[in-house]
Amino acid sequence: MSAAVIFDMDGLLLDSEDFWQQAEFEMFSSLGVPLKPDDTAITLGWRCDYVVQHWYSQFPWQGATPAEVGDAIIDKVIQLIVKNGKLMPGAVAALTLSKQLSLPTALATSSNHRMMLATLKHFDLLHYFQATCSAEFLPYAKPHPQVYLNAAAALGVEPQQCVALEDSITGVIAAKAARMRCIAVPEHANFNDARYAIADLKLPSLLDLTAAELIR
Repeated sequence: MSAAVIFDMDGLLLDSEDFWQQAEFEMFSSLGVPLKPDDTAITLGWRCDYVVQHWYSQFPWQGATPAEVGDAIIDKVIQLIVKNGKLMPGAVAALTLSKQLSLPTALATSSNHRMMLATLKHFDLLHYFQATCSAEFLPYAKPHPQVYLNAAAALGVEPQQCVALEDSITGVIAAKAARMRCIAVPEHANFNDARYAIADLKLPSLLDLTAAELIR
């Protein structure tokens, strides 16, 4: 039985994947990286510095350092979230359900710590979480399990007693590597991706999440 719940953020609670793709496409295009908009899907769910390094290794640019490019992308994403951001359907209901069940709840994200806090404050979500963990300063982000292990430790719960909710393959791999039960809520276009078979349960939306599935 699950003793704690750990949520991902981007793509699960926050409808932000398009913002990341827009910011990345605009920034890399301005540096002369020959991307098509769809190319940004290759790095879906990656930590920002991983994304920057991926494209820099293939198309080294002059001028701005990778760290400066990463900061600029994050700044742009935060601007887009504050201006146009919205929560995913069922996000508040899922967080409320976890709270009603008195399950300790944490956030485990590969996103930058500054962006994580800006998002949670903007949407007034901080009060749902007993712990918030960003992989920004960890040696490795998802699919490495460390951010999930840190979240479980912050809650004082063994990883095997946690259920993780994720939208991306990268995140599901991280949660399962942490030995957690994982509920996947893929983007509609990726719902039939066979790699989600490693998840314990797959839902079309957080609106379909039930108490029984959280505590099972």
